[in-house]
Amino acid sequence: MTKLTGNDEGIQYICKLICEAYEAPVLWLDDAAMPRLVLGPSTVDRPTVQGTGGLPVEVIGLAVESRCDGHDAGSGASALPRLHTTGLLENFIILPLPDAGGTIILGPVLNMPLTGENADSLLRDHSIPPGQQASWLAYYGSLPVISRMRWYHAALLLYTLATGQALSVTELLLAEGTPAEPLHSADASPDLDLSYRREHTWLHHDPMQERELFRHITYGDKAGLLRTHASFAEQSYGRLSRKSQLRSKKNLAVSSITLATRAAIEGGLFWEIAYTLSDLHIQHIEELRDIPAVDRAMLAALCDFADQVAGSRSARHSRISDRCRNYIFNHLYEELPLSRLAEFTGLSASYLSQLFKKETGTAISDYIQQQRIEEAKRLMELPGVTLSDIATRLHFNDQSYFTKVFKKYTGLTPVQFRQQSN
Repeated sequence: MTKLTGNDEGIQYICKLICEAYEAPVLWLDDAAMPRLVLGPSTVDRPTVQGTGGLPVEVIGLAVESRCDGHDAGSGASALPRLHTTGLLENFIILPLPDAGGTIILGPVLNMPLTGENADSLLRDHSIPPGQQASWLAYYGSLPVISRMRWYHAALLLYTLATGQALSVTELLLAEGTPAEPLHSADASPDLDLSYRREHTWLHHDPMQERELFRHITYGDKAGLLRTHASFAEQSYGRLSRKSQLRSKKNLAVSSITLATRAAIEGGLFWEIAYTLSDLHIQHIEELRDIPAVDRAMLAALCDFADQVAGSRSARHSRISDRCRNYIFNHLYEELPLSRLAEFTGLSASYLSQLFKKETGTAISDYIQQQRIEEAKRLMELPGVTLSDIATRLHFNDQSYFTKVFKKYTGLTPVQFRQQSN
């Protein structure tokens, strides 16, 4: 394939093609880091920009640095695209053009929507004044959202169009290299720390002991979990923060909850339940301000996972049946015809229906109705949610049919249930 950067028209063609394909801003800078071409969706200007062409100054610096690296590589060498994410989560692709002159910059884009509470917390982390937060939220709302893998593919396409050469995702990511800062400093050598722990017999816990702890979660055995947890010596835990004992404890709790999440999923807990529990427990632990509270919260989280697994293991089913039930759980707010479940499991509709009924004692359609009624009961506890809204969201044909099914499974009408709950 012939590269297209032999003249200005070729570079302009590449920029226009990439801009139209990904609907993202594209900027072509000259050797003096001044804009020669600016393309892309009409977006709100980035607040407090200090860079060139509406870009953060750090991105301009990387563009200049990448051009220097490309020249140092020698004549004819093709500099690889550089991926960069700012602290405010804007993503850029930077491709220097050593032979043609200048640099192509694709971005900013987001890898996921950033609105509401997530954006607020990010802005607080970066000490953005309250008076500027509205403009930042508007800015984020204007940016294109492109998944991480599609963003990698954009970098590959840009490189191939510019150079005529192929590039793989692996080569792209390996080219990013390792962090500039060394992992080990003079005052934090793993050899010195290892010698100190061995001298004072402050050894880490036996990995078999850790495996036993999480095995109890996999089997839903809270009593066994508590026994094993009690056998851990305090000094057997690693130090996960050099500056703060509280931060070290929180890091330990987060890593423990992460392992517990995997153990619970292995034990048969629906993965969406497991991940949601993980998020809630970690969020709670991050808000705590003393070590004993973190210790208690971590143990409570591990016990919660064991209890959840114990509840889900009360009836064991085949892998197909479990996958079907998990799919229903995750897609309860969507239409769930038998044909869709059959396609998901790879079985014929009739065989899946027979298998599910045999193992659970319930027809698939009845199981879906039961789960929707359980979800309706949860929604009724939320303020401001009407019964008609619940019926619509959970795909009941009308209010009277919702009332009929609800009473079938609860013995109460929705109005009676809500009054009783209050």
